[in-house]
Amino acid sequence: MKLKLKHSIGGLIWASWSGLGYIRGINTYKYNHNKYETEKKEDYLCASLMLYGFFGIGIYANPFLLPFTIYKEIYRFEVDVRNLEDENKTRFYNSLLY
Repeated sequence: MKLKLKHSIGGLIWASWSGLGYIRGINTYKYNHNKYETEKKEDYLCASLMLYGFFGIGIYANPFLLPFTIYKEIYRFEVDVRNLEDENKTRFYNSLLY
């Protein structure tokens, strides 16, 4: 019984972390589109938005990249807690890894 509960909790944490990756991927696409592609007058594509979201899942669900994604979330948390508005608009804040 305890083993099944541990697997359920672990699966829930993994699914939540992957969902966060999907959201971060979507935010990356929105930032890139608003910052760079509006100069080219390209359309906002939902297919590309979903692709970025799935790319975010791939990055956040990968256990080898976990230290990098945890660091990035701690960085975002600190920026939000300290209310650093200028840092909120940088490429590093809005990218998935780098």
